[in-house]
Amino acid sequence: MRKKFCLSLLISILFLTFNSTIIFAQDNPEYPVYVVQAGETLTLIAEKFNTTVDELISINGIVNADLISEGTELFIPGLEGVTGRLITHAVNIGETLEDFSIANAIPLQTLLSLNKITSPNEIYVGTNIILPVSDEANVLSVAHTVKSQDTLLENAVRQQSNPWVLLQQNNLRTGNSLIPSTPIFAQISSDQIVSTISPVIRDVEISPLPLVQGTTIVIKVEATEPIDLSGSLDGHTLHFFPYQDQVNAYYAIQGIHAMAEPGLVSFTLNGSLQGAPVFSYDQMLLQQAGTFIQDPPLYVQDETVDPAITGPEEELVMSCTSQISPEKYWGGSFRYPVDGSVEDDTIGFMSTFGNRRSYNGSEYTYFHSGLDFGVYMNSLNIYAAESGTVVFAGSLTVRGNATFIDHGQGIFSGYFHQSQILVNVGDYVQKGQLIGLIGSTGRVTGPHLHWEIWANGVQVNPVDWVLNTYP
Repeated sequence: MRKKFCLSLLISILFLTFNSTIIFAQDNPEYPVYVVQAGETLTLIAEKFNTTVDELISINGIVNADLISEGTELFIPGLEGVTGRLITHAVNIGETLEDFSIANAIPLQTLLSLNKITSPNEIYVGTNIILPVSDEANVLSVAHTVKSQDTLLENAVRQQSNPWVLLQQNNLRTGNSLIPSTPIFAQISSDQIVSTISPVIRDVEISPLPLVQGTTIVIKVEATEPIDLSGSLDGHTLHFFPYQDQVNAYYAIQGIHAMAEPGLVSFTLNGSLQGAPVFSYDQMLLQQAGTFIQDPPLYVQDETVDPAITGPEEELVMSCTSQISPEKYWGGSFRYPVDGSVEDDTIGFMSTFGNRRSYNGSEYTYFHSGLDFGVYMNSLNIYAAESGTVVFAGSLTVRGNATFIDHGQGIFSGYFHQSQILVNVGDYVQKGQLIGLIGSTGRVTGPHLHWEIWANGVQVNPVDWVLNTYP
């Protein structure tokens, strides 16, 4: 975890140094420097740091406030005792304000004041906090955790360090302050860093953070040796698989439901070696609402919204998309399942993922679970978005003529409302293979293809799988 944190700070500093297009702040040790984030205005920045727009304009010599954009560097007044560069950091698994304070030699009270936090317990995984960074070389990392009945001398010997230096670095008054299972920070090489979660874990990272409705997240765990992992996220059982190109590194992929309740959700992680449990960890994660539009009310055949009919269909679909096969059939990003390109406007979306919907005068309790492609494209052909095995090919009341493809490790794609299905259950299909034709079967208001992707039992935004590469 500390390796990830240290590297992310360095990368952030280098990126912002070379990519800021407008820089107002010059060398001036009197004030810390803040780099403007996407979507921020002077008003928002003034509120964030408890200052005024006029003061920001005056100190930074700003002539035109409209030139403030992402990457702009600004002096921030009124932060007594704070120097260096101020960066925005999303809290990840195992990180605490106390750890940030020790690792960066920043008084805890300074962090609390800077982030307008009354208690260190107020931050959760996914919370964005402001950190002052002055000298990357002086950042400390977790070297080990205190063992039961450890003495100060034993910890110092383990780190080949002066006992009094170790006390000072870890904000400890005496050796009697050592508490079992608490982390000991020191200046160490990257291959010596361990996580606060367990000595057998080097790093745990959840990305992206915070959790947002409709997105796909990856939980990555780096261990010191081969380990068996299990866990859960908001009630969903996590399934871990080894990276093929990294030693003792594992990942789990999980979808966040498009209508998941915003707030705090539970995350657990367990590890065992040769069948013997070695750690169990839990932490609350911050979950936020996505940005979705509300479609006009839709009117469809009554049977397609009748729970007596739709219920059994949902159960059938869940049984198809909840299988977890160890094989991974996809490689790289997915493709759109139709001819054409978004870039040259030969692909168009009739409806996007997550749109809130009302059917036949109902409340807006429905959401659009995929992407809709119209028939004004180059052809009616439907192609496999990635390689995999066909697990369903047949007619359904709501989805019409539908095909589901298992891409392995809990990832599925679905293709609905087809006029013709060109594959059978059990077929292995290649990415880009013709699998059907666009039609108007099932719950539709016109001919189109509905395409969706499932990640560990949850429908997610398919666009993410086209624009990103998952493990």
